[in-house]
Amino acid sequence: MKKTLLLLLLLFPIILFGQAEKSIDSLNYAGIKIAVPENCIAASAYELLDCNGSTIQWLYLNQEMLKTVPEQFITQFSSQQNFKRKSDISLKSFGFDLQGVVFKIENQNRDMFKIIAYGTVNNQPLILNIGTDKRIKRTEDLSDFLQKLISVK
Repeated sequence: MKKTLLLLLLLFPIILFGQAEKSIDSLNYAGIKIAVPENCIAASAYELLDCNGSTIQWLYLNQEMLKTVPEQFITQFSSQQNFKRKSDISLKSFGFDLQGVVFKIENQNRDMFKIIAYGTVNNQPLILNIGTDKRIKRTEDLSDFLQKLISVK
């Protein structure tokens, strides 16, 4: 009995941690299912990490939150980051208008760009948080994946 118990205690961590994590193969963007691109990692159904130089995540809001949360988020980000430049940006997402701000940030002697955009897509109020290593002035500046979600107006 002791040997069996000892064996189970030794194998438990292997069984527990040895199981492969289930990979996420699709994202849920305002009720729209989008496949995770090859060589990209989804942290959740609402966040894509390091996908060809871009990251994106979105948070769902309600209509009341959409009135105040984006500005609070932008203000908080502005106060916590040492950014070089801040400019407004207008986007489209699946035919819906989004408003936002682009921050140019120096990170380890490299320029990085953060877009915080908000609006309602497919009847779902949301806020987008996009990080990229490219300056975004027009749709063609976006990665192929980001072009599936947004375009620059």
